[in-house]
Amino acid sequence: MAHLNRKAIQARAYELLEASPGGLRWSELLKQVHQGDPETPQNSIQGALHALLSGTGSGISKVARGTYQLSKYSDQAGELIVFPSATPSASVVSVPPEAEFYESFAGWLVDTAEEANEAQAIGGNMLKGKWGTPDVIGVLKARADDILKFPTQIVSAEIKTNTQETVTAFGQCIAYRLFSHKSYIVVPNTITQDDLARLKALCSLHGVGLVTFTADPKVPDYTIIVPAQYAEPDMFYANQMARRLRETYPKTFHRFFS
Repeated sequence: MAHLNRKAIQARAYELLEASPGGLRWSELLKQVHQGDPETPQNSIQGALHALLSGTGSGISKVARGTYQLSKYSDQAGELIVFPSATPSASVVSVPPEAEFYESFAGWLVDTAEEANEAQAIGGNMLKGKWGTPDVIGVLKARADDILKFPTQIVSAEIKTNTQETVTAFGQCIAYRLFSHKSYIVVPNTITQDDLARLKALCSLHGVGLVTFTADPKVPDYTIIVPAQYAEPDMFYANQMARRLRETYPKTFHRFFS
């Protein structure tokens, strides 16, 4: 197979962007062009793409850090892009209710992320109060065989299946930091590239963890995008939350704090 010249590489990039209305990351665009024509040196592809994406009048817009989109798609709000971890049909199937993900995320916190050794799906307004209730709450505490002990840490998470509610969910996660050592926002991986970039920046600035998932409750494929940062909560609100948990879920309370 002959090596692609600069013009052919750029034409291929247009084709890939045309097939991805939500945009593509620079690294993904480079990867896909190279996969289609592996005999073309990667440096040649990189140079051709750089010239294309940095030039004016190309019909391509930079919509987020390192992410590019055909300009004709830039004003079409709500276009979805499926990230590599998602199945191809994830952007077109209906998303199940968020409650169907509570239990699996609680399990993921314990078994995969190891951010907690006990976790409970709660949701709704079971803990009452205008600051709301996390969808999932857990604790990380020292085990009996740990040589170096540490105080119990509270972990909270807010899960949204509607990508239009991410701003609300982020605000809730900030509120949860009043009583949590770590707080996570969990959103579908069909979120637009632009919204994801903004959410990543906000989470990094405020210490909130960001996790994405696929729309299949059986295989949610939770993926950490931004790790949650540890911070001491306000102990008044932490104790207030603990008392409400004891009143509403006494068994969970004793499992968490005994």
